[in-house]
Amino acid sequence: MFSRRWWFLGVSVVGIALLFAAFTYGSFQTAGVVVALAGPVIFVPWALLCACVWFHPERGNLQPGSKVIGKLPSAVQTGVRWYAALFLALFVIVGALVWPVLSLAWL
Repeated sequence: MFSRRWWFLGVSVVGIALLFAAFTYGSFQTAGVVVALAGPVIFVPWALLCACVWFHPERGNLQPGSKVIGKLPSAVQTGVRWYAALFLALFVIVGALVWPVLSLAWL
C-alpha cells in the first residue's frame, strides 16, 4: 500500500479540485450533490495515505524506529499508535458514511 501513496494523494487533490469547481461554476443543487460525493472521494484516500505514511512497518512515522516517536517511551508510542488508528477509523466512517448522508439530508 505504501507504493500507492502518491495515487491516494492525487485522488484527494482531484476531489478537492472538483469540489472547488462545483462551488465556483455549478448551481446550488449541483454543488450540494458534489459536496455529498466529494466527502468519500477526499476523505477515504486521505485516510489511506495517512495509514501508509504512519503505519508502514519500515518507514512509518509512528514506528519505533522513527525519529520522533522512536525517542518516546514504549507505552507512549503504543498510546500514540492506538489513538492514530482510532482517529483513522473514525475519519473513514465519517468521511465515507456520515458526510454523504448529512450532506444529502441538508439539501
